[in-house]
Amino acid sequence: MKTRQHGSFFGVTRFYRLAVLIFTVAFVNTAAYAQVRSSSDFNPLKPKVFIGGHAGLSVPIAGSDVYDMMTSELTLEKSDFRSFVFGGDFGVPIASHFAIVAGFEYSRSTTRSESRGYVEDNGDPIEQTTQFDRYPITATLRYYPGKTGEFAGSYAWIPTRLNPYIGAGGGALYYDLHQHGRFVDTSTMNIFSTTLNSSGWTPTIHIAGGMDINLTPRIFVNGEFRYSRARADLSNSFTGFDPIDLSGVRILGGIYFRF
Repeated sequence: MKTRQHGSFFGVTRFYRLAVLIFTVAFVNTAAYAQVRSSSDFNPLKPKVFIGGHAGLSVPIAGSDVYDMMTSELTLEKSDFRSFVFGGDFGVPIASHFAIVAGFEYSRSTTRSESRGYVEDNGDPIEQTTQFDRYPITATLRYYPGKTGEFAGSYAWIPTRLNPYIGAGGGALYYDLHQHGRFVDTSTMNIFSTTLNSSGWTPTIHIAGGMDINLTPRIFVNGEFRYSRARADLSNSFTGFDPIDLSGVRILGGIYFRF
């Protein structure tokens, strides 16, 4: 297999500049929150945190050559790497229009496949299984352009029914690409059993847009569209490839509780 030079992570310098910008903004607004605690915006009736869980669909971009190899040599399609995603979030409102949300997620796709154009000596298909796991841990700074709620006298805080927002953030992503079964060495035509694996941590950044829909002052549901970018060098069994593309989109929905 021809050895290829590893590509850049969509411009490493720009990635780190964006990450620094995101967390600088988050730090500045956290400092602003400390100031508004003593202002009229702060009220002990207003919830201080929210916590909840979400689920949805993860759609990888699958834009690197390792996917091209797997889909050309095996009966896999890029859509086979899609999966359901499950996660949890912990958020803290800061100032009047911002919130910082820490979250984690888990997604896994498992697909059985066959080698294209080759069969076992007895005519049976050459079969293998591909499993792809992703575990992002991220922090997101959300901006709510409208008023998120208001006080009803001195006795209650009433959230606005619909709260749209945009956001950006970053974090770390752990991935695990695992294949096991029977494979063909096309240079020798040998058929053999093996396990192939690559895993590791890599930085990730994302942008998001969503909507909080308040059901009660303490309970709300959320819908979010998120686009993330990440790449990682392949390890162990996969040599000679560009970094694996771990970018993708996620369509999420969840339920949350304020305290």
